[in-house]
Amino acid sequence: MRSLKVLVLEDSPFRLMAIHQMLNASGVYDVLTADNIHGARGSLTRRGAVDIAICNVQMEEGDTRNLIEHLAKNRLAQAIILLGCSGQARLDLTACHARSLGLEVLASLPKPAPASVLHSLLEQYSLGMSNPGGSTPLAQVEEMYAHERWPSERQLRRLR
Repeated sequence: MRSLKVLVLEDSPFRLMAIHQMLNASGVYDVLTADNIHGARGSLTRRGAVDIAICNVQMEEGDTRNLIEHLAKNRLAQAIILLGCSGQARLDLTACHARSLGLEVLASLPKPAPASVLHSLLEQYSLGMSNPGGSTPLAQVEEMYAHERWPSERQLRRLR
């Protein structure tokens, strides 16, 4: 996997640590972490743009949509992975908003997202195989969760 720079926005300390450890285990060591919107903006100001932002869409403090707009307007992220637990409709709405701003949405996933699924998304992005039409279809995400594995390269080519 090529070297990626990733921002993780998560207000749960346990989940933030778990995602950070998963990224390190996947060979991603340039990781910016934040437990609130203000912290995320500060990290981006100090450390610069990222390849991928992994964002909890249901922050207790602050509005993730504002951060997504900031990422897009200032070209601070190329792609985004959305995480949430209040239902797929809210995730899909946020994904549509991010896409309309020009961000590539790699996936919108219910929390907690298995490490294997996140690793596969990062690997797919790193290999330049990300889905240019938008986020991963819900049926594929459900299949990944069921099998906790990403489709093979052959399966991905057939889906395009």
